[in-house]
Amino acid sequence: MPPPSRPNTTRVAARVILCGTSAHGGEDGASEVIADAILGGPSGPQGTTVTPQGWLLGLPIESVRVLAPVYAVAGVLALALLLPMPGVRMRVRIWEPLVLLAAGIGALAGSLLVVVVVDVDDLFGVPASLVIRAAAAGAGAGVGLAIGNLVGTRWWRRVVAVLTIVVAVAAGGLMINRDVAYFPKLGDVFGVTDISALSVHSGDDAVAALRGWRAPASLPTTGTVDIPGTDSHWHARPAWIYLPPAARVAHPPRLPVVIAFSGQPGGPSDVFLAGNLQATLDGIARAHHGLAPVVVAPDQLGAPNVNPMCVDSRMGNVQRYVVDDVREWVLRNLPVAPNRREWTVAGFSEGGTCAAQFGAGFPAIFGSYLAISSELGPINGSIARTLHDAFRGSRTAWEAAQPIAIMHRLAPYRHTFALYCVGAGDKRYGAATPELAAASRAAGMRTTTRVLPGLAHNWNTGAAGFAWGLPELLPWWGIS
Repeated sequence: MPPPSRPNTTRVAARVILCGTSAHGGEDGASEVIADAILGGPSGPQGTTVTPQGWLLGLPIESVRVLAPVYAVAGVLALALLLPMPGVRMRVRIWEPLVLLAAGIGALAGSLLVVVVVDVDDLFGVPASLVIRAAAAGAGAGVGLAIGNLVGTRWWRRVVAVLTIVVAVAAGGLMINRDVAYFPKLGDVFGVTDISALSVHSGDDAVAALRGWRAPASLPTTGTVDIPGTDSHWHARPAWIYLPPAARVAHPPRLPVVIAFSGQPGGPSDVFLAGNLQATLDGIARAHHGLAPVVVAPDQLGAPNVNPMCVDSRMGNVQRYVVDDVREWVLRNLPVAPNRREWTVAGFSEGGTCAAQFGAGFPAIFGSYLAISSELGPINGSIARTLHDAFRGSRTAWEAAQPIAIMHRLAPYRHTFALYCVGAGDKRYGAATPELAAASRAAGMRTTTRVLPGLAHNWNTGAAGFAWGLPELLPWWGIS
């Protein structure tokens, strides 16, 4: 849909991140730079100072230098509670077996929690790693040990026991978070971001050409914006957008655009925070005189624990929201190219499945797609549940919505670039990638695949997939 002739200005709430920073970056430094830039500190704007709250919320909780002290404190506290003296008023031969039994029961409870949530309920759609199982069992053992020390002990030992419960749960949670690579900073756990107002102007201002472009002095901006479901009536959470330096000048060039999706459970912020997308985009902009794609991460889920599968159904018209409402909003408000070659859809996990669905199903809109750790097609738990929730019980309709079936119907594809990426250790969904790649290649798409050694199905793979796939698309978009 073409942009309107009348200038349009939309007010959005934005989180500003300075050029060169990222959610993960290096082992320690990048997250600390973000914390300094957003919350105040030596790496932030001149004249700002570190506040205790800002320092705490900016802690890079995937960093070894943050994790090691937490693990050490947890170990010391557990060791202290294992020693019968001082502070134990019961007989040692009675107290010791009771405490060890409590620790064992706690470890069993932690292990069973993972079995119920991950193995039985399949809440995350992937099996739990050994690290997750060990972290849950260890945290449970620490909590059990602490509870055992609440009985027959002096008051100060009971205080240590209560502190141990907090530290044990924190240590287990941090270990799980590092394994799945979800929250880079402590503030992300609580959804804390520094929000300020940002004006997004009409895309009609875009007139300059990409060829011969020179870098502006402006910095990139990442922020949130409400994209209404005008036609679809989809109730979306705020989308996250990235504007490269080239988009923030008076007369910007018409830039390529990437529609990026998170996994499920999740939300639009995940592709930037867990997916480390800021670092990838900043690197592209630095290497190409401020040129990089505009990225829009809309909400295809509606809520973290819901999976509408990027189709139109009684769960909501997500497909219409993306191809009509989101596309129209982007063309109206952002300096992007309208041509299909400059439009890419990308995502990780459930979002990667959506990318394959939209890329295969709407070749007149999307000239390329990047599917990271994708499933074969839309699914929400069991097939029976999927048919009931989104396809009115029709297996025929569900099978027709599979990307490979769509490719068979719409082939041959002209000038479509399909990129697939998957972790070598992705045991559940890894087999889908070669099947999808073979089908897209047979349908006439230009196809490339990347298998990432040492990675499985978590946001480490998502971040690595974006870092590989977006630079691969630069020549396709005309950025050189």
